[in-house]
Amino acid sequence: MSSTTLAPPRSAVLRAAGLRHRPALLTLLTVMGAVSLALLLHGWYMHNGLDRTGAGSCDPASAACAAKFKRYLHQYADSMPMLGSVSYVLGGVFGAFLGGPLLAREFEHGTVRFAWTQGAGRTRWTAGGLVLGGAVLAVVAALFGLVLRWWSAPLELMGGQFHPDLFVQTSPVLIGRVLVAFGGAALAGAVLRRTVLAVGLGLAASVALPFLSEAVRSHYMTPLEEPVHAMTSLAVDDRWVLSVWYSDPAGNRISEGDFYNLGRSYDDLQSLVRDGGYTMHEVYQPADRFWPFQWIEFGWTTLLAVALCAAAVWWVRRRAV
Repeated sequence: MSSTTLAPPRSAVLRAAGLRHRPALLTLLTVMGAVSLALLLHGWYMHNGLDRTGAGSCDPASAACAAKFKRYLHQYADSMPMLGSVSYVLGGVFGAFLGGPLLAREFEHGTVRFAWTQGAGRTRWTAGGLVLGGAVLAVVAALFGLVLRWWSAPLELMGGQFHPDLFVQTSPVLIGRVLVAFGGAALAGAVLRRTVLAVGLGLAASVALPFLSEAVRSHYMTPLEEPVHAMTSLAVDDRWVLSVWYSDPAGNRISEGDFYNLGRSYDDLQSLVRDGGYTMHEVYQPADRFWPFQWIEFGWTTLLAVALCAAAVWWVRRRAV
């Protein structure tokens, strides 16, 4: 008499994955909640400082506003770089720390063979853990990104919304970055079967990804160009200035060095571009492209994360023994 092992439904696979990884998920939620609370308290202090100094409601193009913002930074913003660095690192850390042990620990403890004989099979067993872990990470990262966006509003006044540190901490891009660290760590865990190595490679991917993204970000859309008859940009619309170049009165392009050799002082150069026929050309991405850029970067990083997770499933199904 023979018996047939029925495969459990998908909901049972996900429930089993939740029970298996519950300690890691609860730790993730607890630590991210604590960090979010700290950012909310510090953010309230920072936003209250904007109101007290008047730096948040003045005309950014005026000298009086610049003086108010300088006073605000001196009084309130000393701790922002430290907290900004902590929040910058945390995004990738939790993707790596959740993804690294997801598969590697099962191989290290030798429990994979037992898990594969419970009806779900190695493919569904692996995919269930990745889907559950990735979904929880995406939700937590989205909420954490909203907190970071509100907390970093004072920094946006200083560096603009395209500032690299602010751009990667906004929800769409932050979600993609966390998922890449998660997928990379999970794949490393499946291949190397060592938790520490998998976590380390996930962290490395999280640190390297922002540099790669920053190198290609300006090419998402064709930049615009605008002639400016002043030595500094007159725009106050949070545009992302990529580069500047100069032309002489005949319209010929000249190098920056040749232009600066034409005057002895800043005032001489300012006179050349204001009254002498010389022009500074500003190459930039306009401020209204911020959210399209966010979704473009979210798209390709999420596809990369899905590819890494799919590679982990393939490896466990075809190569793991």
